[in-house]
Amino acid sequence: MRTYVHVLSRFARQLTLAMTAAVVPASVAAAQSADAPVGRITGRIIDAKSGQGIAAAGVQVVGTTIGAQSGVDGRYTIIRVPAGTTTLQVRRIGYGPKTVTGVIVPANGALELDISLNSADVQLAAISVTATKEKGTVNDALNLQRTATNAVNSITAEQIARSPDGDAAQAAQRVSGVTVQDGKFLQVRGLSERYTTASLNGARIPSPEPERKVVPLDLFPANLLQDVTTTKTFTPDQPGDFAGANVNIRTKEFPASRQINYSTSFGANSRVLGQTLPFAPRAGGELVGFANSKRQIPNAIAQANFLGNVSQGQFNQMAQQQRNVWNPTPRNGGPNGSFGASTGGNTILGKRIGYVLSGSYGYSEEVRADEQFAVGNQGANNTVVPLTSVSGSTGRSSAQWGGIANLSTLVGKSSRLSLNTTMTRSADNEARMDRGFDENLGDSIARTTLRYVERGVATVTGAGEHQLGERNKTAWAVTYANTGRREPDRSDVVYARNNTGQYTLLSSLDGARRLYFDLAETNNTAQIDHTITIGEVANQNTLKVGAYARSTDRRADAPIYAFLSRAADNVRSQQPDVIFGAAQACSNCSFINVQPVGQAGSYTAEDRTMAGYLMADWGLGSRVRIIAGARVESADITVDASTQGGFTSSANLNNTDVLPSLLVNTKLTETQNLRFGITRTLARPEYRELAPVTFRDVLGGVSVTGNDQLRRSLIDNVDLRYEAFPNPGEVLSIGVFAKRFDSPIERIEQATSGAYQARFQNALSAVNAGVELEFRKQLGFLGGWAEPLTGFSNVTLMSSSVDLDTLGGLTVTDRTRRLVGQAPYVVNAGMTYSSLSGRTNATILYNVVGERIQAAGVVPLPNIVEKPRHMVDLSLRFPVAGSLSARMDARNLLDARYRFMQGNLEREGYNAGRSFSVGLSWRQ
Repeated sequence: MRTYVHVLSRFARQLTLAMTAAVVPASVAAAQSADAPVGRITGRIIDAKSGQGIAAAGVQVVGTTIGAQSGVDGRYTIIRVPAGTTTLQVRRIGYGPKTVTGVIVPANGALELDISLNSADVQLAAISVTATKEKGTVNDALNLQRTATNAVNSITAEQIARSPDGDAAQAAQRVSGVTVQDGKFLQVRGLSERYTTASLNGARIPSPEPERKVVPLDLFPANLLQDVTTTKTFTPDQPGDFAGANVNIRTKEFPASRQINYSTSFGANSRVLGQTLPFAPRAGGELVGFANSKRQIPNAIAQANFLGNVSQGQFNQMAQQQRNVWNPTPRNGGPNGSFGASTGGNTILGKRIGYVLSGSYGYSEEVRADEQFAVGNQGANNTVVPLTSVSGSTGRSSAQWGGIANLSTLVGKSSRLSLNTTMTRSADNEARMDRGFDENLGDSIARTTLRYVERGVATVTGAGEHQLGERNKTAWAVTYANTGRREPDRSDVVYARNNTGQYTLLSSLDGARRLYFDLAETNNTAQIDHTITIGEVANQNTLKVGAYARSTDRRADAPIYAFLSRAADNVRSQQPDVIFGAAQACSNCSFINVQPVGQAGSYTAEDRTMAGYLMADWGLGSRVRIIAGARVESADITVDASTQGGFTSSANLNNTDVLPSLLVNTKLTETQNLRFGITRTLARPEYRELAPVTFRDVLGGVSVTGNDQLRRSLIDNVDLRYEAFPNPGEVLSIGVFAKRFDSPIERIEQATSGAYQARFQNALSAVNAGVELEFRKQLGFLGGWAEPLTGFSNVTLMSSSVDLDTLGGLTVTDRTRRLVGQAPYVVNAGMTYSSLSGRTNATILYNVVGERIQAAGVVPLPNIVEKPRHMVDLSLRFPVAGSLSARMDARNLLDARYRFMQGNLEREGYNAGRSFSVGLSWRQ
């Protein structure tokens, strides 16, 4: 944390000084008296075909000498424009001139207006449009999806604001073909999260998850987002390690004029509020995601040499220093709430520096009600019978906060510098209590778990764009990012009923445990891209070349210690804080023993990825564009692992791959596109998967072991997509895709006595194919009553097959089955009502994901599958007074049960309850 703050502070000071020194205030001859009210017009000049910015375009206020020339990425700003209604004229060699009438400039304010130009070979004569028409054209018909080079889907801040979604993961699941696993991991086109990558403002985000490189998107509060875009086809200027999609989260950009926004909400969960639930006691700092030192591993444990001799006095000291909290505190559940504030503008101390500052904080209480967990084995008549089965509930209190500070400025007309910083933090403090039976431990057991997890991501990105004449443009970005995940002081306690009917603490290593998990990762990324325009600028024929480097260092420590009691049954039948309390850990006592658990350990990972690419974007006439090129990407990954039992290992994965890409985009009409792509991408093993170290959950949990022989997978992708944009705000698209995987990595599970063993293996091959359908249609054609209504839906139908062979000597349940994580269908649907003013709107949303395999089974057990859940959400926005508006949200109205089944056995299941909230927002 201190390192991040230091780097951020130093970087911000240096870049801000550089930007401030370089900015020269624009001076324009005023056509009106000094006392007359004036305003400002800002925006971009863009190419109507490609959506790319046009540099060196002249923008003039008709009838005056006031004007400006567009700079890098087509950006322009005209200052001291007379307030009121005016007309703009835009000219650029190679493009038809355009006049925009009805431009209303606010006094002492700013108007944001993007203007599109058609190339001269398309529009030879000058044209004139109204400002209202131009805004509609740019913001709707020329949206990202229509003008993008590759196949993309995006959800914007406006759409997010009209939904009850609270974070980036919830927002992204509305995108066609996207599903969310565990409420945070994205899966695209039915592929598991290993095939999806995540970026923040274009830079790769490090992951705080111990077993995944994929980023949990629930870390990013929704009110910090500008948009979430999923890119489903590969071009050489992107990292090539994805097959489902590359998801880019873009934080808010500065507005045309100064704005201040506040928002707050208050709500509750139907299964939490007023219900008695187990909650974990706090030690301090949990509400801000920085737990205090009480949760740290005791010095007596950290400094002990367990491979040597540890004295009884040291064991007693370990118990005395340990935070002696093992049991939850039952209480009634409470409400949820959040608060957010943001401000933005484009002037700092009189200098043209755009800025946005935004922050949010939220607190919630959640439940897993009627929670079930079971481990099974083969029974009669192809049934699965439980070896272990427990039921109970989990209570969780969660805090989440985040903030961004983004700066941007133009240096002259040809350069733009920006500094984007983001920091998010979450903390989950949960308690679980359940009872049941275990075949190995007896007919009745009672288990308690206290678990606190804090996660954080911090990024600093400095970027620049430089227009080097009209034919050359260079862009660069340098990113420092770090992430952390701490699970300090987790406790697991198991009691079993003895022959006398008394519950006593287990005397084995599973009786009482403490885990002290700590993960830290730093990620440094640098990228430079140079674009050369060939021929007429308006033709947008370009050659692009670039280089990319990423350095990742990860450290994950997961020591687990078992606390053992030699006391009599009458002591071990008491609460754990008594069993391991001061009376049992006295200087002359010999009741307590502490032992490291062999199936626990640590690993470090180093990942050095380098890449270079060359690609051409070339027009064949006015309707067909070819985007072709290749990326050479090299990765050198080293993972060193060790267990508490003294086992050490090292694994290395070193590959250099050529990743070609060919896309053909055909403009059938002004509102219809046909896209075709054939590409090659790859998927590398997760760091944890390469470490041959076993981690095991207490009491019949899954023991997960890595494999240092894993290979990277190569994926060949074919995409075909038709898009139509009949009217602003409407879209119809039909796409088909097919993928072939060479050596895909699969997780398989095998039952043993009382537990499951999970491991990772390369399968021989796999194929994946599907159809994507999307539409958004305004319903005014049904009659005047339906004009405020818009219906929308996206449906993805998928099928896959994987050839598993024997996977390292294990006989799998299905030699040919669909991929792990593959859902046969994903359906999103909804309807929005929006008033003519746009200030009142209501949205109903529906989502369902088909049955998908969570883990592959090994004979004689079937696969473990997640069952479909039907989700219905509602959202309402309406004005209150002036700039004050209100919102009402409802999530999970059907309270559909989470169910993970293995044949007839419910391996895991729970209900999360219905959530309701009301909120207010105010804008100045």
